[in-house]
Amino acid sequence: MLFDANGPQLRLAGTDLELAGEATIDAKIDEKGSVVLPGRVLGEIARSLPEGAVRIESSGGQAKLTCGAAEFTLRALALEDFPNLAAPEGAPSGTLDASVFAAAVGQVTRAASHDEARPVLTETLVDATGDKITLVSTDSYRLAVREIPWAGPSTGIKRVIPARALSEAARASDGDGQIEITLGESQASFAVAGRRLTTRLIEGEFPNWGQLIPAELPNQLRLERESFAEAVRRVGILAQSGAPVRIDLGADGAKLGAGSQDLGEATEQVDGKFEGEPLTVAFNPAYLLDGINAVEGTEVTLSTRDGLKPAVLRAPEDASGFLYLVMPVRV
Repeated sequence: MLFDANGPQLRLAGTDLELAGEATIDAKIDEKGSVVLPGRVLGEIARSLPEGAVRIESSGGQAKLTCGAAEFTLRALALEDFPNLAAPEGAPSGTLDASVFAAAVGQVTRAASHDEARPVLTETLVDATGDKITLVSTDSYRLAVREIPWAGPSTGIKRVIPARALSEAARASDGDGQIEITLGESQASFAVAGRRLTTRLIEGEFPNWGQLIPAELPNQLRLERESFAEAVRRVGILAQSGAPVRIDLGADGAKLGAGSQDLGEATEQVDGKFEGEPLTVAFNPAYLLDGINAVEGTEVTLSTRDGLKPAVLRAPEDASGFLYLVMPVRV
């Protein structure tokens, strides 16, 4: 981590060569200079320090950190080897509400893949068109989409950004005012309240996600969201070794079931309002629960065509443009 005390404030910066973060904080600078210290151990030290002012002194290839009675001496690293953290310049940029951005990222990135063998699926599509940004993530088993308003260029801009970078940017924003998003060709950056995060972009074609959403979803089940989530958690205890949770949709709501010959069977009825033809669908319980938890509000709607086509979870009368699509499991 770079400590740069050459300006009116102390600038901190760190990078793993894919993701770079920097922040400026108020400090009393007695003597200007810069020093690079090991970031991971420095983070552990910072979290452990008592309340009070921290003093940092650097000389002779070492730095001493003092806070109250605690004192640490760390070996400094070569300043010239620290990578350049320049943010994209001259690229299209716009602003949006930081708290809305953080909530949307939390909803969408849960559907991104963790499989590095298909790197583009570990990314999130950011489609900035007109007065809104659409965020999309998919791991090919589920899909999450959220629209959020923004003030930026009217011409369409599409970038594929690592889901990890978006999650870190959302965490760094801390719901604080407005966040500025800059979408360069090879880098993207997120700046809010004296903090900036910059990430490299990879090349790759994001799936045509629009064609995955069914045009007609005649079967609609409306449930109390937390009751549905709790039932999935309980029944899912017996959905082990890849077994799905089955849901019988009917006039009384949803009857959940899961189990095996080795473990036994669990069932639970959840009251709800159903419109359509009675049918049975089955889902990976973890994927289903992720979708239920991502929906904002007290109720959730499960919409499907049949037991073999994707189902969609969303809030009733949702104006945020969020939906979570999950593929069924054959039973």
